[in-house]
Parts: sequence; C-alpha cells; structure tokens
Amino acid sequence: MAETIRSVDPSESSRLTEIGQLTALAYLADGLVDQAHPYIPQLRDAHARAQEAELLILVDGEDGSGPVQGTITLVPPGSGLSELASGDEYELRMLAVSPIERGRGIGAKLTQAAMDLAVERGAARVVLSTMESMHVAHRLYERMGFVRREDLDWIVLDNEDGTVDRLGPDEAQKAERLGTTIRLLGYSWEP
Repeated sequence: MAETIRSVDPSESSRLTEIGQLTALAYLADGLVDQAHPYIPQLRDAHARAQEAELLILVDGEDGSGPVQGTITLVPPGSGLSELASGDEYELRMLAVSPIERGRGIGAKLTQAAMDLAVERGAARVVLSTMESMHVAHRLYERMGFVRREDLDWIVLDNEDGTVDRLGPDEAQKAERLGTTIRLLGYSWEP
C-alpha cells in the first residue's frame, strides 16, 4: 500500500486532534503512562506541538488523506519544546506509532524523515532522549546511527501539571530511592 509522510500545518485542527489521540494511545498501549498521568495532556496537545515544531505524520495513501499511522515531532533550535537540545541542535520528540500498525517500519521511516528535514534545515546534530525502559526505541535509534551519550542522560520528577523538574545528581539520588523519578537516556546523531 502507498504511504505518505508529510508535515501537518497548525491550521489542520481535526488532523491535530487525531495526532494527539494517537500519541497518547501509543504511550498508554506501551504502559509508559496511565490515563491519570500528568503527561497525557501534553501527549494529546498536537496543536501546541504544531505551533512550536515540525509535526510529521505517516498516513496510508498517496494523497495523504488516510488515517494517521504514526507521528514524530522535530523540535527546532530555540523552541520552547526543547528538553535536551542546546545551541543549534534539533531534537526529536514523541515518536508514536499506532499499536495496530507496528512492525511495518513506520517508526524508522518517520525518524529518517525527521533526520532528513533537520539536515535540510542546517542541523549539525540531532538529539533525543528516551525512557530507560523503551528498549525497542533504543534499538531503533542505534540502528539509525544515533550514538548513546551518557552525558545527555537526565532524571526527571513529574509534576501534577504535566511539566517535569530536571533533577541534579544529589536530588536525583534521593528521589530515585523513593521511586518517583524517570531516567531518560540521551542519544545524538551527526550527519
């Protein structure tokens, strides 16, 4: 079947709603969050992502009108959505593939499209972080040439409003003992 990868304009309201629902569903299906998790509203808010970043989707059909099968966010330098990037680095965030469409290489295709777009826009480096438990994602990124960078690892504490606090080493060690943190592993790729 033919498929299309394209950017989504901030004015495509119904498409953005679909993307937000898919993103939340993918994280829920993998057990990364539950319905009450404070990150769910951010996962669902594709409208905000489309305003501050490049939102890519993969849809079935040559005309791009089929249902969204997967999505990825390419965060440009200076965006408020940056969590890890600094200077002129681009950042990949929120790769999500429909649970019923997995195994078709959608995640790899979207990641490659985002990497290509970053290079086209002048990126010297692309960075990302992924939860320590996301082993399938680790393998995907390493296959695509991303290099594990322990210096980019970070530990976060979730807040009720969906934001996170980045913890320093002393704070992280104390919070990790209480089991209230999430460890994120950093990766980078250079064209």
